[in-house]
Amino acid sequence: MVKLSALSPENALAVARAGADYMHNNFEFIEPGTNNKSTFAEYMAAASTKGSFETGIINGNGAKGGKPLVVPYKGSELTGPTLKKQLQKWAQYGTMEPDAAMTISSVATGNLDLSGKTFVLIGAGSAMGPFTKLLEHGATVVCIDIPGVWGERPAAMWKRIFETARKSSGRIIFPLSVPQSQCSNDDELIRKIGCNLTEQPAQILNWLLSILPGEPLTVGNYTYLDGDMHVKLSLAADGILKGLTEKRPKTSIAFLCTPTDIHVTTDPAHAAAKANYGFHPGRLLEGLVQVLSFGKLLQKNALPPITCEGNNGTLKLVDGISVAQGPNYAIAKRLQHWRAMIAYDSNITVSSHIAPSTATISVVSNRTFGWAYGGMPYFKPYEIFHQDTTNALMAAILAANITQADSKANPANRTKYAIKNTLELFKYNSVHGGMWRAAYKADSIGEMSVFIHFLGGPKLFLPVVAIIFIGIVAGILKVLGKF
Repeated sequence: MVKLSALSPENALAVARAGADYMHNNFEFIEPGTNNKSTFAEYMAAASTKGSFETGIINGNGAKGGKPLVVPYKGSELTGPTLKKQLQKWAQYGTMEPDAAMTISSVATGNLDLSGKTFVLIGAGSAMGPFTKLLEHGATVVCIDIPGVWGERPAAMWKRIFETARKSSGRIIFPLSVPQSQCSNDDELIRKIGCNLTEQPAQILNWLLSILPGEPLTVGNYTYLDGDMHVKLSLAADGILKGLTEKRPKTSIAFLCTPTDIHVTTDPAHAAAKANYGFHPGRLLEGLVQVLSFGKLLQKNALPPITCEGNNGTLKLVDGISVAQGPNYAIAKRLQHWRAMIAYDSNITVSSHIAPSTATISVVSNRTFGWAYGGMPYFKPYEIFHQDTTNALMAAILAANITQADSKANPANRTKYAIKNTLELFKYNSVHGGMWRAAYKADSIGEMSVFIHFLGGPKLFLPVVAIIFIGIVAGILKVLGKF
């Protein structure tokens, strides 16, 4: 499907529109508390009859005027020149693309002030969302997340959101089931706050259409759940994004792309992947692994270029698909790509870039993934980021896209950056964590990464293997010497 889309701009948009339309027209929606069934498209078409929410607001008490961008990294807080130096290191090593480093650097000078900017976060409490950073720099954040009355964890999440907002220089806006004046304290607010994305997408859309009339909104989907619920969340959010971009002028949209997908990559990244596949320390051992696994492990990352129709050159693809994540994850993320492509072609600013593999609590709680993450940095130029680092880097790119008129996210600059195919939107400002430039496909290094983790980790792996090899050879020679 991605290869077909890469052949021409027309193919890319036709696939995106057909894919999104199919999901909207074939998923069934059952209204809560009734037996009323319709397609999701039919349900959202009647959104205006479905009600809305009351509005709550909490203003921050922090100093106004913005503050320098800070990126937490390995126990330090990088800012100004030290941050720019580290960005250059990441770009030179291949952990992120050079244009991503330049974009982040562009908001790392002086104070970053997002006052006057409004961001709607669907999944405001998400581990991978930009909530904290946006508030830190004075933005208004509209928080969409599950009802606080659902249990201790949702209530604790909303308490954290309230505390963060009050300490910040920004403000939060949130949906309530009753007027805020009827809630005398935070506990009462929490019992009335939040919404159910999969059951109330029409009400959420209506509410978002009504708040802050005339002001530009940047709406981002940061939701995730395991299995089929991820698809349902993605589709519900897509209905809201579709409605907002069609009915509310000056709406822009945002996503975090996963590196474990098929993307158009840059020519330098493709060349680096080919170079890293060449001879390097450990290549003989890796070749042995390839042979013994009958080619299943350590597959070449650099794919043959796709020749575009109409003498429009070639596009390079990188296949980062992780089979272990399953088809639900793949289609949920693909729907986000389709919405981004459709919106961008409709002259809507789209901030949708690849975020790196990140050691969030939910990911490393799966032992196998945790072990694999421990060994992956053996494969140059992989680096596994911690959550606070990823959040800061991707929030900085989002801020640059929304505040800078010449950003690649703005379709007014499409000709300037030669973005012919909307698939190319995702090759810019990529913080892929090394996946695009590594020698081997992401899905073919997992088993060996676990092995590396248990044999001392990335730095000690080759010396440990050498010691084991010498020991085996010495043992064989000793045995042979007895005969």
